[in-house]
Amino acid sequence: MSAHAVIRYADWMISPETAPEAPAIVHELQCTTCRSSSEANEDFETVRNWAFQHVGRHPSHTAYREIIHRFWRATLVR
Repeated sequence: MSAHAVIRYADWMISPETAPEAPAIVHELQCTTCRSSSEANEDFETVRNWAFQHVGRHPSHTAYREIIHRFWRATLVR
């Protein structure tokens, strides 16, 4: 068996996926005090409401990390 490889320099561009069938951006918030986190959701308001409820139950938990799942596509530049 033989292997054949072609290696060459190429320019690539990476950008957010814009195809109509691309998954939506998904948001999540994580409390940096206790590491509890919201469910991942396409609707940021749902995630934000989780943070309001969390800080309401735990008034000293005031800092949050946003986790965003955004889909990207690499494209060969010709």
